[in-house]
Amino acid sequence: MADDCCRLVGDLILDIDGCIISINSSTRPEIIKECGTDILVGPTMGSVSITGYAVIPTENDSGIHTGCAGRAGVSIPWVRRYDCDDNIVYMISAGQGASFVVGPVETLATLNNTTGRKYPTINANAGSGPATVYMLSEQEDGYGLKYIGGPIAFDTATTLQYANFIESGGPILYLNNFSLEMTPGEIPVASYSFTFSIAD
Repeated sequence: MADDCCRLVGDLILDIDGCIISINSSTRPEIIKECGTDILVGPTMGSVSITGYAVIPTENDSGIHTGCAGRAGVSIPWVRRYDCDDNIVYMISAGQGASFVVGPVETLATLNNTTGRKYPTINANAGSGPATVYMLSEQEDGYGLKYIGGPIAFDTATTLQYANFIESGGPILYLNNFSLEMTPGEIPVASYSFTFSIAD
C-alpha cells in the first residue's frame, strides 16, 4: 500500500491555467550564526521551478512551432533583507532585469526596452552527423520582458509577485528567471523559476 506521499501526477491540481509539464520545489534553512550552543536560525528560503507549454493546441491549431527557432528570457534581480527582530524577509525589486530575444518570438515575447544591440548567435552540433541542421539567428538584448503565452503570462514592468499556486495561503512567490524555447516541429515551452521564504 502506497503512503500518502505517493500520488498520481495526473491528479495534481495547481491554481494555474494551462498545461504544466513539470514542477519542482526545494528549500533550505539559513543558519545565520553559531555561538557556542546558541544557534540563530534565519528564514527558510525556497525555489519553485515550473515548465509548461507556451501555446495550448486548439481544434484548428496544433500549437506546433514552424519556421526558425526562437528563444527569449529574462533574469529579474531581487534584493533580500531579513528582519531578525520581526522574523520577516523583505524581497525588494531591483528592476525589470536583463532580457533577450532570439529569432521569431514576437508572437509570445517582446522586450520592454532594447539596448539597440543586435548580433548573430549560433547553435550547431555535429554529434548526429555532418548533415545535421544548425541554427543561425539574431539576438537582441534588452531590459524587461513582456510575455503573453501560457501557462503564466507576465510583464516585468508590472507583475513580479504571485500568490502561491501550490498551497492556498502559502508564501508569496517572486519571479526571478524565465526562458522561452521555440523549436521547429515542437510546441513552444516556457520555463519559470520563483523564490519564496518561510519564516516562523
